[in-house]
Amino acid sequence: MSGKQSTDNAGRRVDGFLPGGAVQGRLRTPPSKSIAQRALLAAALARGRTVFRRLGAGDDVTAACGAAAVLMGQPRPGYDRVLTEVTGRPLPHPRAGYVIQLGESATLARLGTGLLALCVEPEHKHVLNAWNHSSLAQRRSLALTRALTEAGAELEIPGPGTWPLGIHRLADWDRLVLRDPSSSQELTALVLAGAALGGERVVRVEGSVPSLPYLKLTAGVLATFGVSVDPPESADGSGLWRIGGELVAPANPLRIEPDASAAAVALAAACLSGGELEVSGLGLESIQGDVRIVEHLRAFGCETGAEGERLWARGHPRHPACVDLAGEPDLAPVLAAVAGALALADPDSAPTRLDGLGTLAGKESSRIEVLAEGLHAMGLAVEAGPDHLTIAPLARGHRPRTDESLLLDAAGDHRMAFAFGLLGLVRPGVGVLGADAVAKSWPGFWDDLERLGARRRG
Repeated sequence: MSGKQSTDNAGRRVDGFLPGGAVQGRLRTPPSKSIAQRALLAAALARGRTVFRRLGAGDDVTAACGAAAVLMGQPRPGYDRVLTEVTGRPLPHPRAGYVIQLGESATLARLGTGLLALCVEPEHKHVLNAWNHSSLAQRRSLALTRALTEAGAELEIPGPGTWPLGIHRLADWDRLVLRDPSSSQELTALVLAGAALGGERVVRVEGSVPSLPYLKLTAGVLATFGVSVDPPESADGSGLWRIGGELVAPANPLRIEPDASAAAVALAAACLSGGELEVSGLGLESIQGDVRIVEHLRAFGCETGAEGERLWARGHPRHPACVDLAGEPDLAPVLAAVAGALALADPDSAPTRLDGLGTLAGKESSRIEVLAEGLHAMGLAVEAGPDHLTIAPLARGHRPRTDESLLLDAAGDHRMAFAFGLLGLVRPGVGVLGADAVAKSWPGFWDDLERLGARRRG
């Protein structure tokens, strides 16, 4: 660590960047935590040994390694290491009382819930634990728990959120219907459970599936383990999802591709700072929908491109955009920062509108609200709705003051920390409170961008 960070009175770390340093060069971002978590759980229940290359070390991946160890029958209290090899333990398992520590990972929470409520008969009960006072303990997954209880599962939910969760009785697969999911992960949980059970399985979905590209990601991971996922013909994901085959460890080492959401942050940093960056190991053929960042940055007038397994970007944003992010809502914080930078630089610019943000309220923070508060504190006009965000200069020709220090609270959310860090590249004096939230997905974020040329807050 560079040592260029401080803490507030509550001990929360403050970090950030300053204008004047161009982010440029080449970067390989950390491995995709979305892919890694799915692959670890699949490997734990697959026949054979899976060897991982470059799995990553963020908090969510570490928690998934602990869950994989539990499913393999090797639980360790305080599990805190990253696995490199997983010898699977296919179903059926004997009756057991599994305890999985979820950390802050909602992905692991939903996937683990589906697996334990459908695949392993509980001896007394299974338990999925959230950290005390964590944001996960406040989050809910109503469509998933409703589908499981209507199919016969007996669930114990003692708190205001879905987790911690106890599972006393399995659901009956043949009675399973997922209605009006609020997250693509709710469907992924059932698809993964179907893959673990093996054979030919069908999941019925009534209502549209949010963030549908993430099901492409799930299908891509399961294909690596020999399982097919056939979606319905509907455009919104409603209908019958068919899962076929059994989980078998891949013959070759499994290399997790770089995280496209992290790549989006780095590419935006290059554009906002006047640099030019290439992200290696990632191309438009990726199973991650967030590679569309090159398209969205181009909509703001930045120069972007993709060649083979590399993405690149340069050039300041030059004009506002209207962007639909229903398929890749994790890009909203990055593009909100881009829009904010444009509004600061050009007080005569028209508004930018980001749509398709209906899932953001149920994340690590209420992201629309936190973004709106941060951008408003920057002196910008912000209009926030349940599924959209509009960002513009406060008034035509008005330039906000930039001579005062400004502390923006990441609210425990890694993506808010990334977004507010980006704003520091264009507005002097911005500090990010709770900067260590980045450990969830990109522990080395502040150091990596400093190494590429960003000026670190002293």
